[in-house]
Amino acid sequence: FFRTKEQILEQMKACCTAVEALVDLTLSFKQTFDAMKRDKNILDFDDIEHFALSILVKAEEDGRCVPTETALEYRSYFHEILIDEYQDSNLVQEYILSCISGEDEGRYNRFMVGDVKQSIYRFRLADPTIFLEKYDRFKPWEAAAEGEERKILLSKNFRSRREILDAANFIFANILSPEMG
Repeated sequence: FFRTKEQILEQMKACCTAVEALVDLTLSFKQTFDAMKRDKNILDFDDIEHFALSILVKAEEDGRCVPTETALEYRSYFHEILIDEYQDSNLVQEYILSCISGEDEGRYNRFMVGDVKQSIYRFRLADPTIFLEKYDRFKPWEAAAEGEERKILLSKNFRSRREILDAANFIFANILSPEMG
Protein backbone atom coordinates (compact mmCIF):
# COMPACT_ATOMS: atom_id res chain seq x y z
CA PHE A 1 0.00 0.00 0.00
CA PHE A 2 3.03 2.27 0.00
CA ARG A 3 3.52 2.17 -3.77
CA THR A 4 1.44 3.71 -6.52
CA LYS A 5 -0.48 1.61 -9.02
CA GLU A 6 2.07 2.51 -11.70
CA GLN A 7 5.01 1.45 -9.50
CA ILE A 8 3.35 -1.89 -8.76
CA LEU A 9 2.74 -2.50 -12.49
CA GLU A 10 6.39 -1.71 -13.24
CA GLN A 11 7.52 -4.20 -10.58
CA MET A 12 5.19 -6.83 -12.00
CA LYS A 13 6.60 -6.26 -15.50
CA ALA A 14 10.15 -6.54 -14.14
CA CYS A 15 9.30 -9.91 -12.58
CA CYS A 16 7.45 -11.25 -15.63
CA THR A 17 10.37 -13.17 -17.18
CA ALA A 18 11.33 -14.81 -13.87
CA VAL A 19 7.72 -15.73 -13.10
CA GLU A 20 7.23 -17.25 -16.57
CA ALA A 21 10.42 -19.30 -16.12
CA LEU A 22 9.20 -20.50 -12.72
CA VAL A 23 5.82 -21.50 -14.20
CA ASP A 24 7.55 -23.37 -17.05
CA LEU A 25 9.84 -25.14 -14.57
CA THR A 26 6.89 -26.12 -12.39
CA LEU A 27 4.90 -27.48 -15.35
CA SER A 28 7.93 -29.39 -16.63
CA PHE A 29 8.51 -30.90 -13.19
CA LYS A 30 4.85 -31.94 -12.96
CA GLN A 31 4.95 -33.60 -16.39
CA THR A 32 8.15 -35.49 -15.53
CA PHE A 33 6.85 -36.47 -12.09
CA ASP A 34 3.51 -37.67 -13.54
CA ALA A 35 5.36 -39.73 -16.20
CA MET A 36 7.56 -41.36 -13.54
CA LYS A 37 4.49 -42.23 -11.44
CA ARG A 38 2.78 -43.74 -14.49
CA ASP A 39 5.90 -45.82 -15.28
CA LYS A 40 5.82 -47.23 -11.76
CA ASN A 41 2.00 -47.55 -11.62
CA ILE A 42 1.82 -45.17 -8.66
CA LEU A 43 -1.04 -42.84 -7.74
CA ASP A 44 -1.07 -40.34 -4.92
CA PHE A 45 -4.01 -38.77 -3.09
CA ASP A 46 -4.17 -35.78 -5.46
CA ASP A 47 -4.13 -38.04 -8.52
CA ILE A 48 -7.12 -40.00 -7.25
CA GLU A 49 -9.06 -36.80 -6.56
CA HIS A 50 -8.33 -35.38 -9.99
CA PHE A 51 -9.11 -38.62 -11.84
CA ALA A 52 -12.45 -38.75 -10.01
CA LEU A 53 -13.03 -35.12 -10.94
CA SER A 54 -12.33 -35.80 -14.62
CA ILE A 55 -14.79 -38.72 -14.59
CA LEU A 56 -17.59 -36.84 -12.80
CA VAL A 57 -17.31 -33.20 -13.92
CA LYS A 58 -17.90 -32.18 -17.52
CA ALA A 59 -17.32 -28.43 -17.01
CA GLU A 60 -17.80 -25.54 -14.66
CA GLU A 61 -20.33 -22.80 -15.38
CA ASP A 62 -20.94 -19.83 -13.08
CA GLY A 63 -19.11 -21.53 -10.20
CA ARG A 64 -21.25 -24.67 -10.49
CA CYS A 65 -20.18 -28.05 -11.81
CA VAL A 66 -21.79 -29.58 -14.84
CA PRO A 67 -22.00 -33.32 -14.11
CA THR A 68 -21.11 -36.03 -16.62
CA GLU A 69 -23.43 -38.93 -17.44
CA THR A 70 -21.42 -41.05 -14.99
CA ALA A 71 -22.03 -38.50 -12.22
CA LEU A 72 -25.75 -38.52 -12.99
CA GLU A 73 -25.78 -42.32 -12.73
CA TYR A 74 -24.15 -42.10 -9.31
CA ARG A 75 -26.58 -39.33 -8.35
CA SER A 76 -29.52 -41.63 -8.99
CA TYR A 77 -27.75 -44.52 -7.19
CA PHE A 78 -26.92 -42.72 -3.93
CA HIS A 79 -29.83 -41.97 -1.62
CA GLU A 80 -27.58 -40.32 0.96
CA ILE A 81 -24.01 -39.07 1.01
CA LEU A 82 -22.39 -38.96 4.44
CA ILE A 83 -19.25 -36.84 4.92
CA ASP A 84 -17.24 -36.72 8.13
CA GLU A 85 -14.63 -34.04 8.92
CA TYR A 86 -16.24 -31.77 6.33
CA GLN A 87 -14.19 -28.81 7.54
CA ASP A 88 -11.18 -30.46 5.85
CA SER A 89 -12.76 -30.68 2.40
CA ASN A 90 -11.10 -28.98 -0.53
CA LEU A 91 -12.60 -27.51 -3.69
CA VAL A 92 -11.90 -30.64 -5.77
CA GLN A 93 -13.76 -32.79 -3.24
CA GLU A 94 -16.60 -30.25 -3.10
CA TYR A 95 -16.99 -30.41 -6.89
CA ILE A 96 -17.04 -34.21 -6.80
CA LEU A 97 -19.66 -34.26 -4.05
CA SER A 98 -21.85 -31.63 -5.70
CA CYS A 99 -21.89 -33.63 -8.95
CA ILE A 100 -23.08 -36.85 -7.33
CA SER A 101 -25.53 -35.29 -4.85
CA GLY A 102 -29.10 -34.34 -5.66
CA GLU A 103 -28.79 -30.68 -4.70
CA ASP A 104 -29.18 -29.41 -8.27
CA GLU A 105 -32.52 -31.21 -8.33
CA GLY A 106 -33.64 -29.81 -4.95
CA ARG A 107 -32.91 -33.12 -3.22
CA TYR A 108 -30.62 -32.36 -0.29
CA ASN A 109 -29.08 -35.74 0.41
CA ARG A 110 -25.67 -34.69 1.74
CA PHE A 111 -25.13 -35.08 5.48
CA MET A 112 -21.97 -33.28 6.53
CA VAL A 113 -20.35 -33.33 9.96
CA GLY A 114 -17.55 -31.02 10.95
CA ASP A 115 -16.08 -28.46 13.29
CA VAL A 116 -14.21 -25.60 11.66
CA LYS A 117 -12.05 -25.21 14.78
CA GLN A 118 -10.59 -28.65 14.02
CA SER A 119 -9.50 -27.97 10.44
CA ILE A 120 -5.92 -29.26 10.18
CA TYR A 121 -5.34 -30.18 6.52
CA ARG A 122 -4.37 -26.88 4.91
CA PHE A 123 -1.35 -28.69 3.40
CA ARG A 124 -3.89 -30.78 1.42
CA LEU A 125 -5.62 -27.58 0.37
CA ALA A 126 -8.46 -28.02 2.88
CA ASP A 127 -10.64 -24.95 2.62
CA PRO A 128 -12.67 -24.37 5.78
CA THR A 129 -14.58 -21.57 4.05
CA ILE A 130 -16.51 -24.30 2.17
CA PHE A 131 -17.80 -25.51 5.54
CA LEU A 132 -18.38 -21.98 6.87
CA GLU A 133 -20.35 -20.92 3.78
CA LYS A 134 -22.84 -23.74 4.35
CA TYR A 135 -22.86 -23.22 8.10
CA ASP A 136 -23.85 -19.58 7.55
CA ARG A 137 -26.33 -20.33 4.74
CA PHE A 138 -28.18 -23.33 6.19
CA LYS A 139 -31.06 -22.64 8.54
CA PRO A 140 -31.28 -24.25 11.97
CA TRP A 141 -33.19 -27.55 11.87
CA GLU A 142 -36.19 -26.20 13.74
CA ALA A 143 -36.46 -23.07 11.52
CA ALA A 144 -36.11 -24.78 8.13
CA ALA A 145 -39.05 -25.96 6.08
CA GLU A 146 -39.23 -29.51 4.75
CA GLY A 147 -36.85 -29.91 1.81
CA GLU A 148 -34.67 -26.92 2.73
CA GLU A 149 -30.99 -27.08 3.57
CA ARG A 150 -30.64 -27.19 7.34
CA LYS A 151 -28.09 -27.59 10.07
CA ILE A 152 -28.17 -29.40 13.37
CA LEU A 153 -25.91 -28.02 16.06
CA LEU A 154 -24.48 -30.90 18.05
CA SER A 155 -24.84 -28.86 21.22
CA LYS A 156 -28.57 -29.54 20.78
CA ASN A 157 -28.54 -33.33 20.55
CA PHE A 158 -29.26 -36.17 22.95
CA ARG A 159 -25.55 -36.74 23.63
CA SER A 160 -25.11 -33.22 25.00
CA ARG A 161 -27.47 -33.56 27.94
CA ARG A 162 -25.84 -32.68 31.27
CA GLU A 163 -26.19 -36.27 32.59
CA ILE A 164 -24.36 -37.76 29.62
CA LEU A 165 -21.62 -35.12 29.61
CA ASP A 166 -21.05 -35.52 33.37
CA ALA A 167 -20.82 -39.32 33.02
CA ALA A 168 -18.41 -39.14 30.06
CA ASN A 169 -16.25 -36.52 31.76
CA PHE A 170 -16.12 -38.61 34.95
CA ILE A 171 -14.98 -41.71 33.06
CA PHE A 172 -12.35 -39.89 31.00
CA ALA A 173 -11.06 -37.90 33.98
CA ASN A 174 -10.32 -41.23 35.66
CA ILE A 175 -8.74 -43.04 32.71
CA LEU A 176 -6.93 -40.23 30.89
CA SER A 177 -3.84 -39.31 32.82
CA PRO A 178 -0.20 -38.56 32.07
CA GLU A 179 0.62 -42.12 33.10
CA MET A 180 -1.81 -43.49 30.50
CA GLY A 181 -0.28 -41.28 27.77
